[in-house]
Amino acid sequence: MNINMKSVVLIGIALVVAGITAMLARSLVSAPTPQLASDQPVVVQVVDSKMKVLVASGNMPVGHFIKADDLTWQSWPDETVHESYIQQGGDVKLEDFVGAVATTNMASGEPVLNNRLIKPGNRGFMAAVLPPGMRAISVRITATSGNAGFVFPGDKVDILLTHEVAINSANRDKARVSETVLKNVRVLAINQRTDNPTHTPSIGKTATLEVSAKDAEKISLIKSMGELTLVLRSIGNGSSLVAENSTITWDSEVSNQLSGSTNNAKLSVDVFRGGLKDGSTTIDFNKLMNQTMTSGPINGSGQE
Repeated sequence: MNINMKSVVLIGIALVVAGITAMLARSLVSAPTPQLASDQPVVVQVVDSKMKVLVASGNMPVGHFIKADDLTWQSWPDETVHESYIQQGGDVKLEDFVGAVATTNMASGEPVLNNRLIKPGNRGFMAAVLPPGMRAISVRITATSGNAGFVFPGDKVDILLTHEVAINSANRDKARVSETVLKNVRVLAINQRTDNPTHTPSIGKTATLEVSAKDAEKISLIKSMGELTLVLRSIGNGSSLVAENSTITWDSEVSNQLSGSTNNAKLSVDVFRGGLKDGSTTIDFNKLMNQTMTSGPINGSGQE
């Protein structure tokens, strides 16, 4: 009897366990298969900040002249806007920064700070524009000598000197000549402006040029020798340092009335030996001047 009761109990327990197991198995089979995380769409919530700050739209090196397309307004998280950032709104306009110069390197997308810019007219502006070793010198220009206002800051020009020289001719003792004395000189400013937002011709009274220290001395001398003219270079060869033939033009080459008056111009030179005159010689003036010019004018970068 005891043995039968134990058997019944064991069989009952086995049936209960089997039933529970069957129920668990059924629930697992009928349950939906969960999606993997990679199969689920990723929803990114974008917070549209109302705050916009001025940033660089491209990399800008030190000394870079800022143009309108160098800057842009970009949305910025409100909680990370620093007080030094330039924020859109009020009287602040992007155009206010055109013509300024970067005093430090700025990367694309980096916020622009006032203390990293120098605007025209501010102290130290021109010094920030100049590359190391270069100088800034201003010259007077007119509507004709300045290309009727079509020379803009950033352009490259040649400098012509028209002046009077002494000659020894049967017809006269002076002649006017024109020669290119400097090439490929960068214009830094017209009057006191380093930019032209409207891009319209403006007749200036002065042009500030970027030259080497030696060329600054030459321009200072040129201004007292005769008439100075800026000749605009093509944008295609504005920075070209390829050697070009250099010539001088005499007044007799452009005037029929003077033709021949300097063609046979001669210089009479006394020769001294040991402090005593040892005779004289005659030099062909045209030949001498052409030989002097064979080395070509000095380039604006200071290279001969």
